[in-house]
Amino acid sequence: MTNKAIEEKLHGMFEELVPPTGKADTLAGEIVRAICRIGYRNWNDGDHLGVGYGRETCNPAGRFLAKKCDDKVARSVADAWGIILDDLYDEALERLEIAVWEYLDAHPELRQAPNSEDMWDSRDRYEDVDDEEDDYYDGCYCDEPDDDEDC
Repeated sequence: MTNKAIEEKLHGMFEELVPPTGKADTLAGEIVRAICRIGYRNWNDGDHLGVGYGRETCNPAGRFLAKKCDDKVARSVADAWGIILDDLYDEALERLEIAVWEYLDAHPELRQAPNSEDMWDSRDRYEDVDDEEDDYYDGCYCDEPDDDEDC
């Protein structure tokens, strides 16, 4: 199955299982909500797991997937975490989507399994903050970025 077909299946599950706001009623719904959140933030805003603003927008969803799915999904989350280059992240995200789809396909009972957790409950208040200085430090401590004399 192509990644495009998997994205379409996940989108269909999203439409079926994820409410317009708040957590999903089923575990499958919340898993789909989490993977779609990560994909949406990447394709629309360029956010990556563990990088920059993606720490706030994607990390909780990634942690939720790693906790609620199987080892293959957890490894795929870990493999995507912290990748800065867009092309490499896109490839890692495709592998993550495939792993999530395979997990959901192998566990159809999750469509009826009650869910009591919100993916946002997997937030780490110390790690999931955007600290631009950490991501974009260029080795220069000048007050003025154009001051080549000191930098």
